[in-house]
Amino acid sequence: MEIASPEATSDTLESPFSPKKRPVSLYSLISNSKDAGVKCQFCLECFDLLDIFNHANGLSTFAAVNVTNEGGGKGDKPVFRKWASLGRTYTVKDNTNPQYHEKDFEISEVIQDAGMIIIQIFALHPANSMPVCIGTTVVPIKELLHSDTVVKKLRVGSTEKGTVVIFMKHRKENKYQHMEDIVEYCSVSEVIPDEPPEQTEEEKLLKNTFFKDILGNIDRQRYHFKLRPHLQCSLRVCEEMFEVSTSFNVPALFIRLLCEREHANLLVLKDMVQGFSEEVSTITAVSRNSKISQYREELSELGQCSKHSFKKSEWKGMRECKWAPVNLHAQVLEVTATQHDTHQIPSSESRHQYCLMAVGALSAHWDKFKNGGLLSLLGQNKDGEKFTKRKDLYKALQKVEALLGKTREINDESKFVEMVCSLKGLSNEDMVSSSLEELQRTLDSEKQLEIMTLSASIEKLPSNGELCSLSSPRIATLCEEYCLHVQRAIIWSIAQLELDNREHFLSLLSRYEACFSQLLSAVISSFIVHLCFRSHDPVFEQQLSDLLVPIMWESLLSTHGDETGMLEDMVFVMQHISDITAQVEGSDESTQVHVSRVTGSPFNVTVVVSVPVELLGTLPEPVRAGGLISFTSLFFTHGINEQQTIAYKISETGLQDKVCEQFLSDLQRYIEEHVATNPDAYTNRGDSDLETSLEKLHSLYKLTKKAKCSDFIVLAEQIGRDIGCMRFTSCKSAKDRTSMSLTYEYCAILCQDHGFLNEDVPPVLEQFRRDGTRYHNTFKNIGSYKYCFNKLQCKMLPTIYKPPPGTFGDGALQT
Repeated sequence: MEIASPEATSDTLESPFSPKKRPVSLYSLISNSKDAGVKCQFCLECFDLLDIFNHANGLSTFAAVNVTNEGGGKGDKPVFRKWASLGRTYTVKDNTNPQYHEKDFEISEVIQDAGMIIIQIFALHPANSMPVCIGTTVVPIKELLHSDTVVKKLRVGSTEKGTVVIFMKHRKENKYQHMEDIVEYCSVSEVIPDEPPEQTEEEKLLKNTFFKDILGNIDRQRYHFKLRPHLQCSLRVCEEMFEVSTSFNVPALFIRLLCEREHANLLVLKDMVQGFSEEVSTITAVSRNSKISQYREELSELGQCSKHSFKKSEWKGMRECKWAPVNLHAQVLEVTATQHDTHQIPSSESRHQYCLMAVGALSAHWDKFKNGGLLSLLGQNKDGEKFTKRKDLYKALQKVEALLGKTREINDESKFVEMVCSLKGLSNEDMVSSSLEELQRTLDSEKQLEIMTLSASIEKLPSNGELCSLSSPRIATLCEEYCLHVQRAIIWSIAQLELDNREHFLSLLSRYEACFSQLLSAVISSFIVHLCFRSHDPVFEQQLSDLLVPIMWESLLSTHGDETGMLEDMVFVMQHISDITAQVEGSDESTQVHVSRVTGSPFNVTVVVSVPVELLGTLPEPVRAGGLISFTSLFFTHGINEQQTIAYKISETGLQDKVCEQFLSDLQRYIEEHVATNPDAYTNRGDSDLETSLEKLHSLYKLTKKAKCSDFIVLAEQIGRDIGCMRFTSCKSAKDRTSMSLTYEYCAILCQDHGFLNEDVPPVLEQFRRDGTRYHNTFKNIGSYKYCFNKLQCKMLPTIYKPPPGTFGDGALQT
């Protein structure tokens, strides 16, 4: 693949870091060359740059450098070259004479002395931080070899604007060691020599039509891994990163659900004024109205944030968008293997897709972590007891309201027996009976007598098929009146529960609801992504048939400092993942997959996903019939940063140990109950033996009690893939540690499923981290192409999670 030379297009040359145009990898330039080359190192500074924005604070700029090993053209003939990225500098703010001395550019691979480098200076727009090229220059490699300082004019079109100075720090002649001939990389934005395989019409329809409103702003990179003797095949890898519109859509619908629930409670309480003191009624009504106003205000604020397509890491402390998950992205790795015969002629082709999700900590960053997270705040204390009681009351309320709906629909006398049995059973439940008693104590004598008479009438109704002297309409009326009474009692109990130390308890409740909303959004987003990419996966089809989908959630948070609070928030809300269900319904009117509504109660939420009828017809029968799909969590955590190093030093790993012990227990139980009972669905899911893998995972867990053990993370990920889990990886912002983990998991997939050897991993891993979608994710979040690690932090990371030189910052960047 070739792109126009800088001489021909310098006035319109886009940023090489734009998601739509990136330079080809250096590997593709040199993979077949064994000629002599040069190794040199240099840095840059500029002066008299053109201030195109005329901003009061001046320019904020960075420099990008690309290299080619091809020489110039002859005469007026346009030149086309392959350019490779050497990287970019940090951003220098408010300066038209920036110095980038702390960033060294190194040409460490073979480059012909007839080659050249192109230097581009980009200014960040003050309003949106988007880079704009304000100057370009081309420098022949020969000039770098024969001078310690090279001065060049920057050009915009045909106009000279500013100057760049190149300072040589090191150079020497070097024979190229032919190591990286495994990798060849091509930019997606242009015609590539090795076209991706043709998709079937059904696949094109699914990906490009049904899901285009859900999955957007695609960043895509393609790699070609050449034929190796031990592989007997070549691999084409397409790495994709999607934003998911449900990041903000689902939280907005959840807030509406909470608001509607509060409004319904308020109407019931207003209807109960008779029989209560005016003071009690007023306090209760004010409490409900206050919550409704709060929800409406937060819904409005979230609406302003939802103009963006995802929540940037730098927004995680903003209350306005606290309901949305941080930096939620879908990562899809597509691997196409072409088998070759003995004459290296392609004979067959197979394609595999792997769906991974990345998201920041499901946590209350806006509320800080001075007193820990939800696990401490709503643990074994009075607030925790109130929270548990509130949840039980809402679950009982949902049962009552379901029965209330049935009493108004029943017209078959045989159904009355079932209704009466349900009512008597409900009234005997501890939560309902205590609510009835609590309400009765607050009523005047006249109301108490009325309720006692109603309860006695219900008890007299036959529940075993006996004849009843009452008419069916009268029975229906009694059942409805009793349901309304129980409903009032439960809502009254909920209201009184919240009045005790109201401000404090409601702040904790708000923290939980926002963290749960982040979980809800992430889970439903992942479910929709898997509908898109795994609808024909036999394991996923089996899970849909069982109406139970497992989620393996990997946390890289530490157990020291603020991240302990973040982890506590995550652990607590993950315990309530069973409160989430999804339902798929067909739609004749829409050609797009979308979330149509969120129903239920604050502690039993059903998200309805509308899909075109053509797509619904491809799903298993239980899903087509409207079955509720549940989710089960397999959550583990293992810190890898410098804070976890401190945690090990001072023995602060108790929470991590507890979470991992629960994870191993849950994983064992899920495999026994669902995987072992469906062996046919899990054939050809990799060569690993699950029983052996579980034994090894238990052994590795023992090592994690004493020190960081990256093998534990890698093996857990592999087991998650083998049993068909929806896979999440998260850290504080899902930007740096998460990127290191995801890119290594890509390599683990290539080794486990596609024949890569261990010695193949280092250059490929570096390629993913330098040119892949996760590197672009850093710019999307903070406006800088840097992983937010400093040298000390990098030193503390396990080896497989260390970023390549030149790709991380100096510690001053936001993490």
